[in-house]
Amino acid sequence: MKSKLSVTIICKNEESRIRRCLESVSWVDEIVVVDSGSTDKTLEIVAEYTDKIYSNTEWPGFGLQKRFAVEKASNDWVLALDSDEVVSEELRDEIIELLPAVDENYVYRINRLTHFCNKFIYHSGWHPDKIVRLFNKKHYTYNDKYVHETVECKAAKKIDLQGKLYHYTFESLEEYMNKRNGYAKAWADSQYKKGRKTSTLEIIGRSLFAFIRHYIIRLGVLDGYHGFLISVIQMQYTFNKYNFLRFRYESES
Repeated sequence: MKSKLSVTIICKNEESRIRRCLESVSWVDEIVVVDSGSTDKTLEIVAEYTDKIYSNTEWPGFGLQKRFAVEKASNDWVLALDSDEVVSEELRDEIIELLPAVDENYVYRINRLTHFCNKFIYHSGWHPDKIVRLFNKKHYTYNDKYVHETVECKAAKKIDLQGKLYHYTFESLEEYMNKRNGYAKAWADSQYKKGRKTSTLEIIGRSLFAFIRHYIIRLGVLDGYHGFLISVIQMQYTFNKYNFLRFRYESES
């Protein structure tokens, strides 16, 4: 007897992307969607696929919002997705075949392949991108990180699935850069609350190393101009987040 599966999705103003995500998981037993205040047609689209729709507009951060979605799932087995992700046919078939024999003490990692500026990125630190997304909520759930959240499962045995999870992350370069600035600000806010400080030397060193790491160490050069672009943006993101942190302190003095 196969285990029943719930998909959890968090969203806000994703009318242009969420249908593709929902279509790719129409085969599961339950779809749970937590919205954080959409003002477009996102919820109208979601209602075509599920009535398990919840609202949590007091944004607690990605980790707690995803944890809230997991708590709303009726089934123990959860496949956690973002609204801009699409389950490939290969991954769907693999999960369906796996469900009769899943072990609740294991977690399952999925290799995500990101589509950026009309191209799938196979290097640059973006691929392989193995992330735990299939797990039993009796034992595991998301941590409370504001950004860069993960499933808390360090002690669990991790099984790698072969099918791809396609990540259609941004429709334009401008959207991507704006969102990276948002992530940088959120990171700085979280570090400020912890009392962390930075220096000019750290800002320069970490920014330069971010470019080297993505373009050279993580083989961004093999992604052509897209790899160069990603590496520069990563350098800018690092530069921004440490400066946001630095000037949080200077604004108080």
